[in-house]
Amino acid sequence: MGFWDGSRWLWSLEWKRVLRPHDLAEQGRLLSLLDSVAPDPQCTNKFIWAPDKNDKFSVKSLTGLLDSSSAVVPSEIFKNIWKGLVPHRVEIFIWFALLGKLNTRGKLSRLSIIPPYEASCVFCRDHIEFEDHLFIHCDFARGVWNWWLSIWGLRWVLPISLKDLFSQWHCVSSDYLFKKIWRASFFIIVWALWKERNARIFRNLSCSPQQIHDLILLRLCWWIRGWKDPFPYSCNEVLQKPLCLKGISLARTKPPTINALNVSWSPPSHLSLKWNTDASYDPLCNLSAIGGVLRNNMGNFICLFSSPIPPLEINSVEVYAIYRVIKITLSSPEISSHHIIFESDSANAVRWCNDKAGGPWNLNFMLNFIRHAISSQLNAQVIHKGRSSNAVADSLAKQGLRRENEFIAWL
Repeated sequence: MGFWDGSRWLWSLEWKRVLRPHDLAEQGRLLSLLDSVAPDPQCTNKFIWAPDKNDKFSVKSLTGLLDSSSAVVPSEIFKNIWKGLVPHRVEIFIWFALLGKLNTRGKLSRLSIIPPYEASCVFCRDHIEFEDHLFIHCDFARGVWNWWLSIWGLRWVLPISLKDLFSQWHCVSSDYLFKKIWRASFFIIVWALWKERNARIFRNLSCSPQQIHDLILLRLCWWIRGWKDPFPYSCNEVLQKPLCLKGISLARTKPPTINALNVSWSPPSHLSLKWNTDASYDPLCNLSAIGGVLRNNMGNFICLFSSPIPPLEINSVEVYAIYRVIKITLSSPEISSHHIIFESDSANAVRWCNDKAGGPWNLNFMLNFIRHAISSQLNAQVIHKGRSSNAVADSLAKQGLRRENEFIAWL
């Protein structure tokens, strides 16, 4: 730890690894503090842990010391994270974000893992990417927050830090369910921004602001169902009119029909995955669209998509939906290695796909592609199930009628 050089004590610290640039800066500050400290040569010296009354190190005393530091999120804020409103992995993610422990580009640059010229925000390219900029101050992120606030007719000057925003994220409402929705929206918005950031960096994919807005509302609808509160609206209804989320419990509405629909969805067997597809056709506007959702045997969402397509009659559109999800499946080796079930509510589309030949002449290319993929490239089957098992896919297909481009999200 040190030695006497005549009447002067010199500190000599040994480290278990090579110090990085930011470590050297902290070492300099430590040595500067230690310059004023030296052992007493006239008595026995020993190390003590001052924050503990017994002078011994304990995790509890360290936690208390960190809580008193303004640089760390107070423990009172942590209590508002673990409410079970969102999946546990999202709660853990928010915990890391509030602590400033995410591997942002700014942090990776500071640790000399990436060069400084790669540390800029993936959304705006104008600032270094740290949590507060990425989730609050970037124009892209601010637009998402302002969109959510504008739904409820609110204007808010966002605070300087993410932990301040979290501590202030309360709504004045007598509707207990909307209070939970409002709290969950913080988690979902931050999670959506992080997922979009990763998609742009690692997969070179990007969503438009409108697509991100829709995905936020979709996640909110999915996770509300895990609260066991009466919820009478479908995902499509929430997407079309988000204001329906307010005043649900005060209105004492009847039990949700969407839950009854979901009961009809049957999970695939262990290690299998299931695609549900559906199509939508609007004869008044001559528009067609398709949608689909991929789930595992636990019912967890893996992928979903919604896409406008050229106008076709409804059975042809159903074939197009199966064709599209097979292409998505083949594009992902991780997914295509599983046993896959493709489930459609169109008996004609399923029959054409399973027949060795035949079907409408104008669908020959897609049908032959589907037949070849099922027989040679995938361990898969196409089956027919009633419309009640396709609530989510039906909602995604209807959304496609309002889209200009395909929306696809891996969850």
